[in-house]
Amino acid sequence: MAGSGTGRSIRVVPGEIASGTVTVRLAIPTGAQPAWPPFRRLAEGIASRGRRLPAHAHEREDVLTYIVEGFASYQLEGGPVESLPHGAARLLTAVARASHRVDPAEGASIRWFNLVVGLPRSFAGPDRLQAAGPNVAPVEIDNVAVRKLVGPRGPMQSGSGLVCETLTFEQESTTFRRVGAGSRALLYASGGDGSVDEQPLSPGETALIEGVPGVSVRGRPGFRAIWASAPTEPT
Repeated sequence: MAGSGTGRSIRVVPGEIASGTVTVRLAIPTGAQPAWPPFRRLAEGIASRGRRLPAHAHEREDVLTYIVEGFASYQLEGGPVESLPHGAARLLTAVARASHRVDPAEGASIRWFNLVVGLPRSFAGPDRLQAAGPNVAPVEIDNVAVRKLVGPRGPMQSGSGLVCETLTFEQESTTFRRVGAGSRALLYASGGDGSVDEQPLSPGETALIEGVPGVSVRGRPGFRAIWASAPTEPT
């Protein structure tokens, strides 16, 4: 649904499925939807037990890894291997080039959400890795369980201005999410049925939102989604 002014839009895009060592549902970038600054990548991956995934590098990026299902192991630059249960997250702020990897824990399979956001040119500081455990309690807003991961009042703070939270609907409800001038936002549906400003949103689909003060998110019981917003300062 396009808004009344130039640059005002809410678009629902499907994820593209790619299978290999990992099955990935990729929303950004794809042939139909290239990088959408400051968001450089949005994907959900599934890896079966016994898979060993290669390390990969990032530079001048915030990289969020959130475990949706299962148990994972996480390692940064040859450091210790950390165990990440369902609901745990890591935020890597890579100013210089930094490599990390996520794998299924021994005897387990994993489903995880990955979001990459470019750092503004003005950002300076050391590389850092922050953690959010599965015990971060949600708060109830508009009858929706909101679990803050990144941003104000969250356990992790970004270099890009990223704000990220999970939404879980246990009853049919509607909640409002702010976007505002100078920012873009996205809503990724990880399960159940919902809508964004009356546009239906099914599992694996992403609503890309810009040029609006905010949006209403409606969900039926069982609707689960991940909300993210960030300033559009050039990177």
